[in-house]
Amino acid sequence: MKKLLLLLIFTCFSISYAQITTPGEGMAFTFGDFVDDPSGAVTSTEAGVYTLTQNLTVSDNDTLLLDAATQSLRIVGNVTITILGCVQCEDRENNLEINGIQTEETTTLFEWRFEDAAPSVLSHLRMENGENIFISQSQITIQNCEFTQFNSQVIKYMNCNPIILHCEFHDNRQAAINSAANVTGSPIICYNRFYHNVLDNVNQPQINLGPGTNGRDIIIEGNTIEGCSPLSGGIAIANLLNVGPTQAVIRSNTVENNRYGYTQQGSDIFALIEDNNFINNNLEENPMNGGSGISIYGSDTTCAAKLRRNTISGNLWGITAINRHSIDMGTADDFGNNRLFDNENGGQTYALYNNASSSMTAVGNYWGGETEEFAESVIFHRPDLGDNYGLVLYSPILTSEQEAIADNDEADISVYPNPTNGIVTIQMSLETCSRNPEIQVFDVYGRLLDIVGVNNYSTLQYFQIDLSRYSTGIYMVKIVNSNKVMATKKVIKN
Repeated sequence: MKKLLLLLIFTCFSISYAQITTPGEGMAFTFGDFVDDPSGAVTSTEAGVYTLTQNLTVSDNDTLLLDAATQSLRIVGNVTITILGCVQCEDRENNLEINGIQTEETTTLFEWRFEDAAPSVLSHLRMENGENIFISQSQITIQNCEFTQFNSQVIKYMNCNPIILHCEFHDNRQAAINSAANVTGSPIICYNRFYHNVLDNVNQPQINLGPGTNGRDIIIEGNTIEGCSPLSGGIAIANLLNVGPTQAVIRSNTVENNRYGYTQQGSDIFALIEDNNFINNNLEENPMNGGSGISIYGSDTTCAAKLRRNTISGNLWGITAINRHSIDMGTADDFGNNRLFDNENGGQTYALYNNASSSMTAVGNYWGGETEEFAESVIFHRPDLGDNYGLVLYSPILTSEQEAIADNDEADISVYPNPTNGIVTIQMSLETCSRNPEIQVFDVYGRLLDIVGVNNYSTLQYFQIDLSRYSTGIYMVKIVNSNKVMATKKVIKN
């Protein structure tokens, strides 16, 4: 009955619109189900290998199942796959290859469009020679995928919050992840590798984000972002049209060999920037146009950032702060522990350039030397620039790089599933917590959300906590024994 129903619908749509449209009756389809359609939109020459030559629409309520038996999808022509229902991927040992076929007669630039789609998962896919993946008002998780040779921005989203985990983006013509200035979205972008993107050498970063969703954090954590094009940056977040409040966490990333490392621009933004490495972002040939490890360009003082335990080295400028801002690089009660050294251009070292009317605190950082006189020589602020510029309050300093202590994540604990939809199982050795430990749950800003006591731990092999009442994001789970933190793990809540 399923194939007969498809046959009737395919015949109608393939003649009128040259596309396949599923019926929208709560059915799941694999590419193997499309092969018998007389339109010839999907063909197969061997088991698990399919060729798509016409547009495909998965209607609301229907599912496109990329099953483990599907090994390869070849796309010929400028084909669009539109998802109004959802996509689900089965577990597989090898990536499903989805390739746009380039011939002397045909240049294929396929596009995936998720439009008001049901929650979907793209997993273990390798996509090559595409145009883009467009996501509008759809909740999508993309994990363990590879994207290469895309002609435009690889992932473009608007008014949604995609989750992108453990993926590779490389050798694409433009940005890997992009959103526009007049739409909102708070993606979670974690543990991915970005390298050799923006090959068109246009003024774009590899991660190029607009304003966030009100009440949700943009999370960019644990990524490696390596550039190659002189005009391409690492990470950018902008709220230029003051669409709404934007909160971001930029944590534990390595950003190197780009035009700049991280830039933040506009108003009504707060970013927590901690435990990152911004290294050798010096591809910009004119230092007046870029080259900062971190750049904060505020329209007003609502452009705010808190910096802790970052290493910023080998850039043309360490940190540049422009116009107006509210920047906290450390206070007397909470040292910054940032390390800034060897950031120079034109024979001058520039650890921090406060080219703004706003003052800032930068207490407890290492500036590349052992004395406050040296710190003053590499910090440019009111004494150097004039009364219209803000002060940098940086005393006391750290006198050695080793003093800037970063957090350590103890590894003697297992947390699964991670990511999770709610229930998390925790296992650890008896040596880690020998008796009655306490579980503490924190949000990404370090706010304590819950404390769970565990009795008679010695009789348990594991225990569980429930994160279902919390919103999507990253949480820190700490195991505490006798007031000592024995282990810490990051948990992603879908």
